[in-house]
Amino acid sequence: MQVSSENKSGRQKVLSDPNTRELLRRLIVNSMPLAPEVGPDGLLHYLTAEAVMGDSPATEAWIEEMLASGILKKTSYKDYVTCPIHFRADPLIQLECTKCKARKMRKTALVEHLYCGYIDADSKFEKGGFLVCPNCKRPIHRADEMRSSGVWYECQNCLTKTSIPKVVFTCRDGHEFNTSDLRLTQAYTYAVEESVVAQLKNALILAPALVELLGSMGYAASSPATMQGRSGTTHSLDVYATKGGEPGGETGDVAIQIAVDAAAVEASAVISFFAKTYDLKPKLAILITIPSASEAAKQINTGYGITIVEDADGSQAVKKVRALLELSGKPKPE
Repeated sequence: MQVSSENKSGRQKVLSDPNTRELLRRLIVNSMPLAPEVGPDGLLHYLTAEAVMGDSPATEAWIEEMLASGILKKTSYKDYVTCPIHFRADPLIQLECTKCKARKMRKTALVEHLYCGYIDADSKFEKGGFLVCPNCKRPIHRADEMRSSGVWYECQNCLTKTSIPKVVFTCRDGHEFNTSDLRLTQAYTYAVEESVVAQLKNALILAPALVELLGSMGYAASSPATMQGRSGTTHSLDVYATKGGEPGGETGDVAIQIAVDAAAVEASAVISFFAKTYDLKPKLAILITIPSASEAAKQINTGYGITIVEDADGSQAVKKVRALLELSGKPKPE
């Protein structure tokens, strides 16, 4: 299924931002979604994104733009306990005695001696390095003579025991609240939509690899590239490179476009690229089609002179482009 021209145009505009391209590249390469983290200020942040975008407001705006463009998808992650006043998600959690209000609770495991049914703290069964029931005084030799019966909490101030102590949260800004006052903040993760991973993968990973190749061969290359043609029209391309002169100079430029589809790339991709190259007049125009070019695309290209490079998944595209560049750089036989 092909992506609509409207969506392609919208995504192309979004992807013209270098920060967007870099952040999406990181998400795709690492195969990890954006997940919330508690920052130094105690608030929830998407730190991976903020490292690229600059701050939290810019990151939030970017995420909304990516969602609207259909590039990211949103998934419920978890609910964070946050202060109802300061919205911090890093409260100090303490257990309070229900009787004397002291916050000196000790957690104790309860065990039952199966022979006599006596239940007490596990520490009460220890005697001189051995296990002995404090009730029936029988020595305990095997683990299956006892079983866990839960836990309790004992106040070290007044010795009151309870299975459900009071939970008190203390905000790092000084405000205290309890379970009835707390605020639950729902957080989400954001991942690159599967339906556009292939397109983005080749635009954000293959294109930079082509820029690196061209640079190693003496070209000045950029991606994405915005070039003004002879007609005065501005054109956007995945990669454009110059060598030995100004864009469009006599030494010739290289224009590269990457077309990705679920099936063979159709003729419309060839027509669109030809309209740009006709105005820009590069020496070499390369259309990389992933996974292949349709017969209609190949047929219409017979009169256009575009070099079509077919590659099943994009993994061999750089190698094939290198071969083309090396071939184009050789002097023609007389």
